[in-house]
Amino acid sequence: MKTNYLKKYIISSYILVWSLIIFVAGPASLIFHAPPVPMWIIRNLISWSPTYLLLIGWKYFRPDETRTVFVKRCFSGKVKLLPLFGSFALTCGISVFTLFVYSLMTGRPMLSYINIGTTALPLSLFLSFTSGPTGEELGWRGFMREEFHKRYGFLKSSVCQGLVWCFWHTLLWAVDSDFTDWRAVPYIISNIVVITCMTVLMNLFLERQNNLIYSVLLHFGFNVIYVFLEADIGFFVILTVLYPLITAFAVWWRNKKN
Repeated sequence: MKTNYLKKYIISSYILVWSLIIFVAGPASLIFHAPPVPMWIIRNLISWSPTYLLLIGWKYFRPDETRTVFVKRCFSGKVKLLPLFGSFALTCGISVFTLFVYSLMTGRPMLSYINIGTTALPLSLFLSFTSGPTGEELGWRGFMREEFHKRYGFLKSSVCQGLVWCFWHTLLWAVDSDFTDWRAVPYIISNIVVITCMTVLMNLFLERQNNLIYSVLLHFGFNVIYVFLEADIGFFVILTVLYPLITAFAVWWRNKKN
């Protein structure tokens, strides 16, 4: 029977991240009461777990290829400035537009929902960039994307990748969210829809130029606003509506061009 390396990787990645959250992040926060910046660094180290797992356990997931060949292929595509800027601007722009709509609905200025906080802005941006955007992409859009693409067509593969990625965050929805009442339901739905759609958008960029720098910047464009955002569940409801519309249009445009 042929070994299912993708299944091994997915199961291992879930076990690893949940173990790190429970046995590292949990005690650091609840027992040692780590300050915000050290706690942020701990979360960043945990977010790199898909990459740790892949590179350390490489022979168990891709025994027929070397790490070097794989990494080179993941960054082999040309880097073009306009698509590069577009990858960041797409997700960041959707979030900004969502905040604009939300501010109109609530009658408050957009900037009233932005809190720079006590951490220096350059440090906040650096910590945001070195979390999921740089820590997760080699595993998700590198290894997992290739494995799913071997099995399915573009859209089904992208949806499967997105669902694996979003449910990898399951434990965080319970321990690292401000929404613990009824708002948890639309918040979780928003995560599932938005992360799945964002995976499709990432793969659209990677399909044209196979270089993970595009998905890194798209991921960063999505994450960066949440470092400063203080909005209620209405923001995420709007986001849940916008992402499928934009993603459906992008897939339609791809199919038309092809």
